[in-house]
Amino acid sequence: MVVLEAEHADSWETLVSECFVPLRCARFEPAFSGRMEHTPLDDSLSVSLATSSGHCSERTERLAARAAGDDLHISLQRSSTGTVSQGGRSASVRPGSVVVYATDRPYYVDYSRPGQQQLLVQVSRSSLGLPERMVEAATDRLAVPGGQQEAAVHNLFSYVATLPDGAGPPLVADVTRDLARVMVRTSFGDGPVVPRTSGGLRHTIREFLRAHATMPGLDIDHVARSHFVSRRRLYQVFEQVGLTPAAFLRSERLRVAARLLTDASVAARTVEQVAYASGFDDVGTFTRAFRREHGCTPREWRARERAVRAS
Repeated sequence: MVVLEAEHADSWETLVSECFVPLRCARFEPAFSGRMEHTPLDDSLSVSLATSSGHCSERTERLAARAAGDDLHISLQRSSTGTVSQGGRSASVRPGSVVVYATDRPYYVDYSRPGQQQLLVQVSRSSLGLPERMVEAATDRLAVPGGQQEAAVHNLFSYVATLPDGAGPPLVADVTRDLARVMVRTSFGDGPVVPRTSGGLRHTIREFLRAHATMPGLDIDHVARSHFVSRRRLYQVFEQVGLTPAAFLRSERLRVAARLLTDASVAARTVEQVAYASGFDDVGTFTRAFRREHGCTPREWRARERAVRAS
């Protein structure tokens, strides 16, 4: 990761042009400042977190005509609001909105309100291996329906927000590109789309288990069916990182249980109620799993945490 700071307008224009594509910036907030956390993953893919005061950026016709690549920007608005315009269309963005636009065509981004932050994936569209008509339709539409609330969108941006330590850039690039491909296809209702890479599938299933850990009756067979893979394949992708899907699901349920045991708003719940609310089928299994994880029973955990808060 490269971290770059800009304390005035001119340096911000230079900074964003070097990280993305050449742009013209204007309408800066007084006392402008900006910060770019830029991670190139390979020659056709990068991830950036841009935080700035208010400003506007334009990819002019002249600049777009000299484009050397076919990159797409897939941008998640994390804070403040704005507008993205391309090809005679505009999309209003707010926190959680996601837009897709092309760098080889003119575009205009109005981020003039203060407190801007965008998480952005820049990727060569030809590297995604998608039908050109689908990519064209995505850029024509600009805004991705549902934004960050859609599972495939969440999977992409939850992955790039905390790029995994220990994995080499080529592997991370493959997973990021895979999740971006799935996001575009899924946003068109193109039927079930499963990540091709083991890392992409593993991340997708982890996010599914985090979101559905407390679902009654959730088991590994249900998870496999929901992702259109065999049970064998499911275990295989987790074994590559020394885990099992069952162990991961159990740890997520225990994480929920630990929170519920110390949540003042639900303090009246019994240990048995917490067990069922966390997704466990019986209190005995829950208590044994909790003791193995934390070295104490749920009741002891609750008493200890209350004592810490009272001190």
